[in-house]
Amino acid sequence: MTTFSKILRSALVVPALFGMTAFAAAQDYPSKPVEMIVTWNPGGSTDVIARLFAEPLGEALGVPVAVTNTAGGGGSLGTQAALDAPKDGYTILATTSGNHILTPLKNDVGYTYDDFIPVGQLVAATIILAVNADSEWETLDDLVEAVSAEPGKYTFGAVPNGMPHLTLNGLADAAGLDVVHLPQQGGAPGATALLGGTVDMLPANAATVAANIKGGKMRGLAVFSPERDTAFPDIPTAAEQGYEVYGSPFVGIAVAKGVPDEVVTKLREAVETVANDPEFQQRAVNTATAITYLPGPEFGAIWERDWNAYAPMLQGN
Repeated sequence: MTTFSKILRSALVVPALFGMTAFAAAQDYPSKPVEMIVTWNPGGSTDVIARLFAEPLGEALGVPVAVTNTAGGGGSLGTQAALDAPKDGYTILATTSGNHILTPLKNDVGYTYDDFIPVGQLVAATIILAVNADSEWETLDDLVEAVSAEPGKYTFGAVPNGMPHLTLNGLADAAGLDVVHLPQQGGAPGATALLGGTVDMLPANAATVAANIKGGKMRGLAVFSPERDTAFPDIPTAAEQGYEVYGSPFVGIAVAKGVPDEVVTKLREAVETVANDPEFQQRAVNTATAITYLPGPEFGAIWERDWNAYAPMLQGN
């Protein structure tokens, strides 16, 4: 055998061996713990549902699933960390409308929604407009009247260009309000700011404010869904009160493109099993979160829909 033939043979054999090794690894998946990256701070709505989901997901996969919070950059730091991880399925992303759609539309963060594979949607969250329980505002009309009377005086907290922020902007546009935005790094810091009096109102995912509303520390003035949330039947929709404003951010599971198809299939099956389990669904309801599962392809269609819907709004700013 000539030297050239040996080199050619090696060039053909090495990729084949690598491919066989990768295939075997995919077939054996999972054989070690899985990391779930949450792109927001501990205690926020995404963190709440991710931690609730991680344990039964681990049981379905047969290995532990550990939650890691990598917050900052409007969720882009954790999203990029998931993208940079080895494409083996051992790093999954608890992704949201904020980090997955809104942040990359607003800023050049090095990725778009299409750099990921959708595994499954868990939640299409309810956004609640909350105020302190001792606020003089008993209804949305009370708030609108007060803010209209003193433009620029009142403040709200929200992650910049997140769904709650955009939804509150929608209310401000619909009602002709001049309200000041005080940026927050997540839902939990926003709740702290409201309770501490730093902001006057807080548009937030239901899970972020549920405990404080049910505990009597906050009051919900409106939900921005087509119908009332079953976990908060006494809070009317904004539409009921004359303001056709809607917002429903998603939370779901994704992996970076390049993860083997066999691994994606196993993850999708495990996510579907847990999401459709009545016990898990009830535990989610107990945290004021209703599970609205969608399988991977349908979840991916939501990504594309929202990207196209918000691109004109955010890329024009």
